[in-house]
Amino acid sequence: MSIIEAQGLHKAFDDGTVAVDRVDFEVAEGEVFGFLGRNGAGKTTTVRILATLTRATSGSARVLGLDVVKHRAQVRDRIGLSLQQAALDPLMSGREHLHLVATLRRMRPARRTERIEELLTGFGLTEVADRLVATYTVGMRRRLDAALALIHGPELLFLDEPTTGLDPQSRRALWDFVRTYRRGGGTVFLTTQYLDEADELCDRIAILDKGTLSVIDTPQELKKGIGGKVLTLPATPEAQELAVSAVGPAACRQTGDLLRIDLPADEDVLPSLFRKLHERGVPLSGVTVTDPTIEEVFIRLTGEGLERRTANDGSVAAAALARTVGTGRGGI
Repeated sequence: MSIIEAQGLHKAFDDGTVAVDRVDFEVAEGEVFGFLGRNGAGKTTTVRILATLTRATSGSARVLGLDVVKHRAQVRDRIGLSLQQAALDPLMSGREHLHLVATLRRMRPARRTERIEELLTGFGLTEVADRLVATYTVGMRRRLDAALALIHGPELLFLDEPTTGLDPQSRRALWDFVRTYRRGGGTVFLTTQYLDEADELCDRIAILDKGTLSVIDTPQELKKGIGGKVLTLPATPEAQELAVSAVGPAACRQTGDLLRIDLPADEDVLPSLFRKLHERGVPLSGVTVTDPTIEEVFIRLTGEGLERRTANDGSVAAAALARTVGTGRGGI
């Protein structure tokens, strides 16, 4: 079953800027669907259209079987939304934010109190629940914003670059949350410019470049589709010369002090290249051979790289979040 259906989705602003250019895609129930792209690629505009905050110039979109223009109220009632810039009042506490949104969602008082405690615990905010948001770290604010998006138990959750600006521990915590929400049956539409995040979390990835969809597939198929292994070695003049001679200039690129070489899938050039590198005195101690990454896919498709960002271990409790899914309007 398709949770999201977009057909010919197009958004042009008054100044002539085209943010989304005739995009077609579907999101299946229960998947984490990733929108990967640089800043300005059209990710947030797409989210705003699907979440009924912005109208497309042309094309159509259905969310949970509902037209996003004709049935705006019904769509909003069944989705959760966490945008890049969290709309939080610095003079309110985290608990007051949750209470306000739960009240606006018309949740019964008993269920409202229970739900707030579930989310405060699940997102590791219990100790700071009664502090003003002005005193929160960036990670605390992002976690509170995600909790607000979940207060009513939405069937579909939009997360627009939820880990931007977070420290590694907070980023890993939100990764844990996404996995838990999905295990509970929820569907996630995730925009990100973090390569490892898309690879780690998403069932399928759409790569967006200047408002146009370049490709949609699973991370595994995307990486398989670009060919063989990737050879990384010190970027000496000798290494560059030999690599270009072996695989051509298009398959070689320099990142800092390292040279990355896309090895062809159907040719065994590695032993010959290693022998020539050794003969020319190129140090082989720093040489690695790895599988392609989403970064390689992105560069092949767009000609540009994204800033590489990774996350280290660190998590918050997430068990209570599994109960957020499939509850309609959160116990109304």
